[in-house]
Amino acid sequence: VHCIDDKGRLTLSSIYRDGFTSQKCYACYGLDHCLELYPEETYIKKVSTITSLNDFDENARKVKRTFLSNTFLLTIDSHNRILLPKTLLEKTELAKNVIVIGMDDHLEMWDEEKYTEIEKKNMDDFAKNAKEVISCE
Repeated sequence: VHCIDDKGRLTLSSIYRDGFTSQKCYACYGLDHCLELYPEETYIKKVSTITSLNDFDENARKVKRTFLSNTFLLTIDSHNRILLPKTLLEKTELAKNVIVIGMDDHLEMWDEEKYTEIEKKNMDDFAKNAKEVISCE
């Protein structure tokens, strides 16, 4: 469990710092109502995919609008802290105690209580979900 301080800052723990090679990163509203944190290089690839979506498709416009309007450039300070945008903290309902999860190329931040509930359901549904999404050919 990590703590967001009273000023809205979170310290990146040492196990995640190596993935953030520059002093810049991006905080975004995540697909599952969490806060996602991307290293600059990874974000550039992701935003390129999203901005290339067809503007004539209504769903594509909605995805672009939601993603881009809820993305913030952050600076990692000399103490490895990031100042999380208040608007994202509110939208993702992050409180003081958060769970930070490494998701290969980015991090997810969850409210501790919300994640505990979601994790139980995910564990219960793991075999069924794996069968649906993993091809065993």
